[in-house]
Amino acid sequence: MRARVGWIVLIAALLSPHQARAQSQTLVLEGGTLIDGTGSSPISNAVIVIEGSRIKAVGSRGQVSYPDNARIIRTDGRTMLPGLVDSHVHLRDYMPQMFLRYGVTTVADTHDPTEWSLAQRDAINSGKIRGPRTFVSGERAANTREGNPPSIPLQTVDEARAYVRRLVALGVDVIKVDSSISYDQLRAVVEEATAAGLSVVGHSQNIRKAAEVGLKYMEHTNTLTMAILEAMGRPARVTPDQRGADIALMDTAQFPSLIEFMVKQGVFVNPTLAAQWRSSTPRGPEWAAAAAQIVQDPGLAFVPADIRQSWSQPDGREPNREGYAKMAEFVRRYAEAGGKVISATDAGFMPGLSMHYEMQMFSDIGVRPMTIIQGATLWPAEAIGRAKDLGSVEPGKLADIMVVEGNPLADIATTRNIRMVIKDGQVLDTTYDPRFVNPLPRPVDFAPQLSTLSPRVTPQGSQDVTVQIEGTGFGPKSVVRFDNTDLRTQFVSTTRLTATVDARLLRTVGTYTVYVLNQGQAGSVSNGLYFLVSF
Repeated sequence: MRARVGWIVLIAALLSPHQARAQSQTLVLEGGTLIDGTGSSPISNAVIVIEGSRIKAVGSRGQVSYPDNARIIRTDGRTMLPGLVDSHVHLRDYMPQMFLRYGVTTVADTHDPTEWSLAQRDAINSGKIRGPRTFVSGERAANTREGNPPSIPLQTVDEARAYVRRLVALGVDVIKVDSSISYDQLRAVVEEATAAGLSVVGHSQNIRKAAEVGLKYMEHTNTLTMAILEAMGRPARVTPDQRGADIALMDTAQFPSLIEFMVKQGVFVNPTLAAQWRSSTPRGPEWAAAAAQIVQDPGLAFVPADIRQSWSQPDGREPNREGYAKMAEFVRRYAEAGGKVISATDAGFMPGLSMHYEMQMFSDIGVRPMTIIQGATLWPAEAIGRAKDLGSVEPGKLADIMVVEGNPLADIATTRNIRMVIKDGQVLDTTYDPRFVNPLPRPVDFAPQLSTLSPRVTPQGSQDVTVQIEGTGFGPKSVVRFDNTDLRTQFVSTTRLTATVDARLLRTVGTYTVYVLNQGQAGSVSNGLYFLVSF
């Protein structure tokens, strides 16, 4: 009898994987128009067959077979696109679920605290935090302490090589560089990254010189300015906002030779239009007004109040319309010449939605809709070295698909009319969780700073007193301390906290210190402000 039971258990064990596979249901999207991200002509009455997390087959209805028990989703009258890929993000605690809402199924988080970024990636990709598929660079290779987090200054070529090797050993997916490193250091970084099979993205000084030593990614537009002005024999001044103060001085007659060189080198151009240039167009006020309505959604309660408020404010940059016009001409001509222009957002302004705004601005400057779609799907996947699995709707690739109402080839704005988001073959519920609190808060590399405390005095024997604290660097785990006693603290925003001073702490006259501790973050104790319990 024992032998017989043993054989039954063994047979069951051998058969169970096959039974599980047989029972897994095939998902079929059928009837809509497919724009697959490769640049091919759209497929009308299309069929996409998904098995597990991968795309099994793609074609027109009647030409593609699938099992009788397949789950069929009708997409008639709608357009099916690859999930969007934002290859230029600086991830913050609140962002992950916002990307999914707008069909962004993959992001590259570039320049964040390395260990935190890796942990956040793993939490998201394992499903412990709901968000887009995430790839990370860790902290950038730089020769400056500037940035958030501050970079580690790399003084020599050998230090740059060692730094990349350390990041590779830690398990990053891409390498990020800053314009502060020398061209010799940049060459070394590219060599080390290439040897490890990783792409290099980020800032550079003169894009022509950077491309000559191997960088194939133009982030922002100041690097364009420097290349053109140097070709004109003029020095360039660059502003902190990355646009380039002298961009309006560019001689457009210098464009063709630079465009020809960059296309030949295969440089991806990521001008961050919505982040850097919307103030020079009517889109700035339009989108600020839209944000004022969007942020009233109670589902967005998980976003800090000051962040939500900032979205509906002007971006603070002076309009530079002449510079914008010349930049736009370069980008349009680069795309027309076959260059790969990327919709990647430097996400901070309306994460997820800003991807669609970026695509809109490309359309505004005359880039063809099909090119824009490739620049939001396949080409950013190529730029971060992930096109084998992502960026287009093709057999064998991961099943990341966005279904929209309307025809983006007629009006790119229809990409915002999202009706369904599929990631890894699963139809997602993209409803916001307003109670979301990231279990891995982003660490800060500087202590919180207190500026005001109100009130600052109360009579001896008072009942509980609620104080308001304003400053910078606060987070959901911030705790206000009163003479080394933790208070009941409410996180309002990154610049504001409230806390309750218990009546028992107000029985004795004295001058007490109030300060803030960001729990779990080394070196994150604030300066102190005084509080008086008077007679």
